[in-house]
Amino acid sequence: MQPSTPMFGVSFRQNPRNGQAAVFSKVHSEKPKRLNVKLPTGYGKTITALGSYAILRNLGRVNRLLMVFPTDAQLEQFRQDGPGDLTAVGINDQLSVVDIRYFGALATKKSKENTHHVFAITAQALLHSAGKTVVDDIMSKCDWMVVVDEYHHYGIEASWGRAVLSLPFEHLLAMSATPHRKNQDSAFGPPDVIVKYREAVNEGAVKPLKSHSYNYRIDAIGQDGDVVSYTTDELAAAAGSDSSEAIERFRITSKVRWSPKYVSPLVSIPIERMIRERISNGFPLQAIIGAMCVSHAELVAKQVADMFPELRVDWCGTGQDGRTDKENADVLGKFCPPKDQNGKRTPSIDVLVHVGIAGEGLDSIYVSEVIHLNKASINNSNNQENGRAARFLDGVTGHINFDSASEYATQGYIGAAIMDAMDEEPPSASDEDEDASGGQGASTDDMRELPEEPTIQLWNVELESINSGDLEMMRDVGKAAAVTGIDYAALENDSSHPGWAQIEAMYRGMRAREAERHNEQSTIAQWSAAVGAALSSVAQSVIRLHSSNGARIEKSLPGDIKKRINRMKKIRLGELTKDLDQCKKHYRFLKELEVEINTNGMPSWLQ
Repeated sequence: MQPSTPMFGVSFRQNPRNGQAAVFSKVHSEKPKRLNVKLPTGYGKTITALGSYAILRNLGRVNRLLMVFPTDAQLEQFRQDGPGDLTAVGINDQLSVVDIRYFGALATKKSKENTHHVFAITAQALLHSAGKTVVDDIMSKCDWMVVVDEYHHYGIEASWGRAVLSLPFEHLLAMSATPHRKNQDSAFGPPDVIVKYREAVNEGAVKPLKSHSYNYRIDAIGQDGDVVSYTTDELAAAAGSDSSEAIERFRITSKVRWSPKYVSPLVSIPIERMIRERISNGFPLQAIIGAMCVSHAELVAKQVADMFPELRVDWCGTGQDGRTDKENADVLGKFCPPKDQNGKRTPSIDVLVHVGIAGEGLDSIYVSEVIHLNKASINNSNNQENGRAARFLDGVTGHINFDSASEYATQGYIGAAIMDAMDEEPPSASDEDEDASGGQGASTDDMRELPEEPTIQLWNVELESINSGDLEMMRDVGKAAAVTGIDYAALENDSSHPGWAQIEAMYRGMRAREAERHNEQSTIAQWSAAVGAALSSVAQSVIRLHSSNGARIEKSLPGDIKKRINRMKKIRLGELTKDLDQCKKHYRFLKELEVEINTNGMPSWLQ
């Protein structure tokens, strides 16, 4: 991000988006006591909140900030990323975030001694006497801005809403991507500033979304071995509710188990599309799958892992049969890890199957596929989950996938119209809107052909800034290595000595050499991964020719096809090794095989 002209008295590191600027203008000029904002997921709610705080702080209206989050995971994410976001809005002092849940009464000391000015708490902790006591204590002094994240959780008569509205704030900012509540009972009221999803797409702030409907059924095997096949609606009706607890209870009381034998197109086609997109754009794209209950999540995770062994798959879920809080946190942390020093996340899970705990707050930019295996009704929860695919990534579309019998499908939110659902508006038609699947779930119109070569992402070593610690380290390295031509003694006490330019040149050279070594290794690794991804994609092409329209496939079939392709590939080219030329030959074999299949049908050795 490049420095921009100061706006509203604040030096932002990048120009605010239109909706952010509208909020900042109101905060700066109208000085409201309270402000409600609707911004799409991925539009930059955190920057909006911190930018507003920076403006009010500069005006002398506030000198403390309290962030209130609905979940522990969202607070933890802010605690990790907050310092970087504060500098992005021109705040460079006292950057660490005080987690009131952790520090307790020590938070009062940190505020009183003026060593910290940014505090955070969850709504649940605010209700507890210990948390409420600390918040009341620290807010009795200083001038506070309060930010409520995801304010759709707060009803006017609910304890969360009453607890926040009773705080002695100078300014209250409430934000949500889905602010409307079913009974219109919001504790904060309708939004004062609204950015619609399509507006955000046109602004280049979020990914365009496109939805697809597919047939989905889950097979339940009874004690006598009989198989009953359910749609998501039929299973919810049998269980008496679509809640994960009710469905799990139905499975246990009915003494049935889920059959892993068949995999629906609602699972296989989106994952294949994600893999093909990875090859084309080079990004480590991810998928989120919403399951009906914990046992269903485990089943689906195993199915995906068996069909796509090159992918890293895991699941998370709470409740009696779920995982512990720590286990769930570990899984979520691998799927969406903290940003590194360059502001990048490096996930170690490709596909996350979850039950209700990954649909809100995950800040992963790489999600390109959201798959609803649970009942996909039109509501805040599902729209929030769709928002996991919203964060902008150049050239990438977010795909939303659901059962053809779901409310999204039956109400016409197919294709680009899913973006209207994000704003609770009727579906609008456009040239982009089409239901190529016809509700049958066999559409592959969005499947790219394998590119002639995969896109390889290399390390960019353009250094926007180098801190003094880096240069001091390089000075010590140069001195220890006896690099000549530098007056090391003069550098000790003179920060403006011209010798520091030599030290900086040495540092940049070192980083460039690191990048060269890293990029050579990374290129081979990415080509090797592309061969595995192309193999899965070609195998899926073969499966589609084998299968009837929309039919489920046996989970063992992809593995069998891959073995046959690998056998022929090995005969013609030899083993796949960590050699760049060999990787390229294996990839070209798969590309040519795909062209042959698409043009002439399957070769005899695959029939």
